[in-house]
Amino acid sequence: MKAIKEIFPLLTTPRKVVITTHQKPDADAMGSSLALSHFLSGFGHSVTVISPTNWAGWVDWMPGTKQVLDYEKNKVKADAIMDEADWLFCLDFNIFHRTKSMTEKLKALTCTKISD
Repeated sequence: MKAIKEIFPLLTTPRKVVITTHQKPDADAMGSSLALSHFLSGFGHSVTVISPTNWAGWVDWMPGTKQVLDYEKNKVKADAIMDEADWLFCLDFNIFHRTKSMTEKLKALTCTKISD
């Protein structure tokens, strides 16, 4: 995985980006994912946030939650998006098995993987 400081100089070239976090994301996981999504979109990147599972409804006030894909409910669509990704940002977790059913998919991706 690459540190985010290695990626910053590359932000000017639009890429296909996936952002994910741990299963059952809480406010800091969802908030950081959505904030990064808005930031990267401002640079012209195509960004999709994919949550491994559903999340508590009380975080739905955050701008962008309606666009977040629930992997368990949208596996085929999410897998297709991940297969096309140039970058994968992994936020608020330090080991793939915290993503539940996404674990093997994330391990198999060949795109650049960035952790926080």
